[in-house]
Amino acid sequence: MAHRIDVSLKSLFFFPGDGVIRRRLLGGRAVEFLSTEQPRVSNNRSDMVVRTEDNSLHHVELQAYNESGFGVRMLEYYAFLVRTHGQHVSQTVLYLGKDPMRLESEFHSPTTTHRIDIVNLRELDAEPLMASDDWADNALAIVAKGDRAKAIDVAVAALRRMKPEDQSWATGTLIILSGILNMEEAVKERLKESHVINVMENKVLGPLILKELEKGRNEGMQQGRQELLAEQLTDKFGPLPSWAATRLQSASNEDLHTWAKRILHSATLEDTLR
Repeated sequence: MAHRIDVSLKSLFFFPGDGVIRRRLLGGRAVEFLSTEQPRVSNNRSDMVVRTEDNSLHHVELQAYNESGFGVRMLEYYAFLVRTHGQHVSQTVLYLGKDPMRLESEFHSPTTTHRIDIVNLRELDAEPLMASDDWADNALAIVAKGDRAKAIDVAVAALRRMKPEDQSWATGTLIILSGILNMEEAVKERLKESHVINVMENKVLGPLILKELEKGRNEGMQQGRQELLAEQLTDKFGPLPSWAATRLQSASNEDLHTWAKRILHSATLEDTLR
């Protein structure tokens, strides 16, 4: 799916911990990570689905970009997960993008209202995250509100305390996370100064990190094109129905280019997005 945080960032939560962010997202300690695969016809995969100690289910999306039609997508996930597991699933989104958060917190139609709990990491105080013993908190603190230089130092210190087999992937994850805010150079320099493993020279992790950073930049550019076209369509045809928002969300760069030209002479929304 477009604008998905790479699987490497999900690994933040695979390390043991019971920190601030986990409690906010999950409401309790995770005891089982469930499959997130959906049928191929939907071509979607939710980020994390976990079962907590009280047997409740929690679906978490890690979102680095604003996304049109987001409420519809979350409703689709909800319906699939309830059908699969036969029980209610709480849904929480962790937004950690560099742009002001504009995600839809609910999907509303004349017959249906579906609400989503959204945690804006940029508005959370970084201090409790830095003080936590949970690696996920330490890493995410660099995006939260506070002293970013101090947050980087705390994260690097946490990395140095890790076992070597964990340190490599955790370091790569920190660099990818810093890339969301274009801070990767500052983080890599601090890692070098602290004599932490030079993960960028690792033959496996180095190319993976560079690929994910480039992927994030490309997705950000595409997301900008989607938002601009959505504004143009709304100006010309009025509020976009859910089917149109979904079309924009899944559009390729070629689709967006074609529709941007077609809107100049098309008479209807349907004709523009055909």
